[in-house]
Amino acid sequence: MDEAPIPGSQVRATTKHGALTVDELAGMQPGMARLMDELSRRYWALYYAAKAGNWGLARYMEKEADKLLGTMAVVRPKYRADLASFREGTMGALARAIEARDWPVFDAAYRAGIDASDAYHAKYAKGFIRFRLPDRPPEWLDLAPR
Repeated sequence: MDEAPIPGSQVRATTKHGALTVDELAGMQPGMARLMDELSRRYWALYYAAKAGNWGLARYMEKEADKLLGTMAVVRPKYRADLASFREGTMGALARAIEARDWPVFDAAYRAGIDASDAYHAKYAKGFIRFRLPDRPPEWLDLAPR
């Protein structure tokens, strides 16, 4: 027998700082803007890691970016199908290129991912959001292969 869901305002979780409702916890979850900011930084670092031949760091950034895309599908289910498509297409192609350590294939897949991202933003009336690969690698990472 299915029971009616309990409203989130009536379910409380106790923390060492006090009780919070499920609705309050849900309200603290990051939205797409925050998640996309993190994704764009990882996508940026991913490119320059691969370009430098640091395939271990590239793989790490690809996996972390893929996890973020999974979180986005939970946070905003209306984008779930397109996020799954991006994960399978773009991220899958990048993962295979990283595994093969194939820079030309990686570079082409990466740039196709930028085009796909722009198309998805346009689809959801956010065509004003366009990723641009910075001209330089992120300064906070040592990209030298180990």
